Amino acid sequence: MKRAKRRLIVSLLPLLLLAGLACSSCASLPRAPEEARVVILHFNDVHGKIDNFAKVAARVDAERRGGADVLLLCAGDNFTGNPIIDQYQPPGEPMLELLNRLGVDLLTLGNHEFDFGLENLKRFAARVRFPIVSANIHPRPGSEIPNMTPSRLLTTRSGVRVAVFGLIQIEPGNGLPSTHPDRVKGLDFSEPLKKALEMKPLRRGADVLLALSHMGFEDDVKLAKSMPELDAIIGGHSHTRVDPAETVNGVLVAQAGSDLRYLGRVELLVRGGRVVEKKGGLIDVKELKDDDPEVKAMIERFNDNPAFSRVIVTAPFAITGKDALGCLMTDAMRAAHGLDVAFQNEGGIRLRRLNEDITVKDVFTLDPFGNEVIEIAMNAGEMRSLIRDSFLKGNEIDLQVSGISYTVRTDKELRIQGIDLRGPDGAALAEDRDFRVGLSSYVASSYEFKHRDPGRSLAATTAAALIRFLEGKPDLSVYRDIRRAFQDPPGRNDRY
Repeated sequence: MKRAKRRLIVSLLPLLLLAGLACSSCASLPRAPEEARVVILHFNDVHGKIDNFAKVAARVDAERRGGADVLLLCAGDNFTGNPIIDQYQPPGEPMLELLNRLGVDLLTLGNHEFDFGLENLKRFAARVRFPIVSANIHPRPGSEIPNMTPSRLLTTRSGVRVAVFGLIQIEPGNGLPSTHPDRVKGLDFSEPLKKALEMKPLRRGADVLLALSHMGFEDDVKLAKSMPELDAIIGGHSHTRVDPAETVNGVLVAQAGSDLRYLGRVELLVRGGRVVEKKGGLIDVKELKDDDPEVKAMIERFNDNPAFSRVIVTAPFAITGKDALGCLMTDAMRAAHGLDVAFQNEGGIRLRRLNEDITVKDVFTLDPFGNEVIEIAMNAGEMRSLIRDSFLKGNEIDLQVSGISYTVRTDKELRIQGIDLRGPDGAALAEDRDFRVGLSSYVASSYEFKHRDPGRSLAATTAAALIRFLEGKPDLSVYRDIRRAFQDPPGRNDRY
């Protein structure tokens, strides 16, 4: 596959000198054409789902041969979701090879790029053949990410100057991206919407100004409302299928769903140094007929791992829904380590369904993060504190549980009025004793709750606990219509 001829004109422009340098650098740039058509192909939140890359590669090649100026942008979250990628050594290596092979022009980091730790990300970033942009990631000395700058100025083959800056989401509670806090040590993060406004001077040195965002669709809309200087926002994180792309305050807002089911396509007509027409939509990848044979061979090589196809156990029926899957995962954590109680956050449950034949690949797809089991001694009041914090994150049930059941009682405004805890026998949980409680290391590190015991790692992952539990051939018939976490009255997102 031949990559479109292009040059990287400007790397990071220090923000204090941005306005002056942006203008002074224009004198050395090629003159922009009177009129040009720029096509931006984009994808986001692939999460290791590599099987469609051969079709995408063929379509990208066809676009590049079509005569337009073509850029291929990635809006983050390439890791976490497919054990073929996540369990590879080093983790993520197949994605690295495929992204390089496709000829990506620019990538912004998503929160799941950090799931395997900063050192792994630095190795990945050092070997990619394209720049990385993120304006609100600030490495401390010694933690610099290779090839990463706040913004880049690209020049297309016909001379159109395209300025792009990157953004990553942060959680309102801890100011960190949605990953294990230990995996972003050495990095600071600023509020992305505020940081974006500091990028306005880029407008002066470019014909096109883009934000490559991993903030989520709602925040992308907020950015469009506050920054009309933008021509388009190419987004990710919320897995939103935006088709056609929406125009907000004159800014085109695009996002291509997730798992590489869609390839985004934005088309800009540039005339006299400014965008005069814009449109965007999605290409359904399954409808594409052609495959790139070289990329297809790469995918087949990566998928050829018989260890992942081993069937651990056969269930009497498919186990479906986050309640049933969460109960299964927490039962496994509790049984594997002799715990009294176990909790699992719903964001850590990455499948909606386990088919009857449960394979090793299924387990690592369901639970891909490599989080360790943390044991903490907690009483009933401390468990209420944990449940309260989890509920307040979205005003809905978040934690699945084993060893107890609970009900969050709220008023009409979803303010918590009380949290009832019950033991396996249905009786109120004892208030005067400590329980051995298991949490994933993500929950232990990211949730704010009272606990006297600092806890200890059991040096085993939650996925390993599930494999061990399933290998014991438990009675899986109990996971039909099972539920242990309730809201009273039922919330707006209640599943029953």
